[in-house]
Amino acid sequence: MRTGEVRDRAPERISVVIPVRDAGATLCDQLDALAGQTYTGAWEIVIADNGSTDGATTGVPWDRADVPLRVVDASQRAGSSYARNRGAAEAEGDFLVFCDADDVVVPGWLDAMAAAARNYDAVTGPQEASVINAPDVQRWRPPRATVLQRGGFLPFAPSCNLGVWADVYQRTHGFDEAYPQAHDVEWSWRAQLEGCTLGFAENAVVHYRYRSTIRGVARQAYMSGVDSARLYRDYRSRGMKRPRLVRSMRVWLWLVARSPYLASRAQRGIWVRRAGEAWGRLRGSAKFRVVFF
Repeated sequence: MRTGEVRDRAPERISVVIPVRDAGATLCDQLDALAGQTYTGAWEIVIADNGSTDGATTGVPWDRADVPLRVVDASQRAGSSYARNRGAAEAEGDFLVFCDADDVVVPGWLDAMAAAARNYDAVTGPQEASVINAPDVQRWRPPRATVLQRGGFLPFAPSCNLGVWADVYQRTHGFDEAYPQAHDVEWSWRAQLEGCTLGFAENAVVHYRYRSTIRGVARQAYMSGVDSARLYRDYRSRGMKRPRLVRSMRVWLWLVARSPYLASRAQRGIWVRRAGEAWGRLRGSAKFRVVFF
């Protein structure tokens, strides 16, 4: 079937792919949520272990005999993009659904994904952050998007909540493993530029877990900033615009003016997140020889 055509059929078998690296503290919550899925079609779970050292994938508890669960070795290369590609390569379904080991899907998640798959090459849904995150951690970030998100260019599907037909994933060669953070944005843009359609299933909700430590927030924001510059390098010729200089200056002025935030637990994460992303953009600009501040 050609990319972009309406299939008007449900998947014959869904493969849920979960990259895992030292997620022993949260994986069981996600598996409990998956065990409670109301979807009645055929499906499986493929856990791609990206080199866990905490025993996260040893003796994985799973009590649904009607749904196979397999753990595959994805430790040859570090990175969630590699783990996702490895899990997809081992999957047997004609429709792949990606989620993360530290989030929690709602009971009708697979139902919503399968229904939307009839009309699109790839599908995503809302990320809800108020259920599994502490109030102060929620305040560190803006509200999660409740519609199809845009990453400064085209819409994108976060890899924590992405469904895609397996043949489309294969034709687009999966995630670009050079992107440690924004591989989902890059894949979404590349797929759409190749003619793929991206839909939004409003009932395919994932309870999204934020980084809850300052170090985790800083690292994620920094990597996001670096990958933003990488995206600009790769997609400026296709129409991606860089931020206006005045906007960039406002970010740095804001960081100086709001430096007292560092003294407050409730506000520290806000400052660290914005500083980490700004620093990442600077480093990325130097690394990829672009101007993307």
